[in-house]
Amino acid sequence: MKKISLLLSAVALTIGLVACGTPDTSSNTIEKPKNEIGKTVETADLDIQVVSTKSGYAESDDKDKKMFIVDMKIRNTSKEESGAGAADFEVKADNGKTYKVYGLEAKNFGTAIAAGKTIEGKGYYEIPEATKKVTFYYAPTGKKLAQWQLTVPAK
Repeated sequence: MKKISLLLSAVALTIGLVACGTPDTSSNTIEKPKNEIGKTVETADLDIQVVSTKSGYAESDDKDKKMFIVDMKIRNTSKEESGAGAADFEVKADNGKTYKVYGLEAKNFGTAIAAGKTIEGKGYYEIPEATKKVTFYYAPTGKKLAQWQLTVPAK
């Protein structure tokens, strides 16, 4: 009888210790940075979607920089003409600094958009070579109206 009660006590103690242990929350998987390509943000008169991103070689002579190219689709949802251009956007790199459109790139988009119409265009932003992720802002008057978290692809 003593053996049975000793055995039951041992089993109960083992179950109690296992049940009170903390689960292993560590993981061997590497968390990927958030990437909001395809996300559409609605503003008062525009629906803006980041369609794709890519990296290229910097246009300037600064070898510590690369070109971050953002392809966008913008729809005018208002009843009047509205405008949009690459200069209405800015990039905040993972170093904490903000970068404006690279003004010497002739392919930057900028145009008036008729009511109900959609345009597509690219914005070019020269950022540090080591940048891995950015926050991309739509800030046409200096006030941030929309944002996307984007991963900077390798060249």
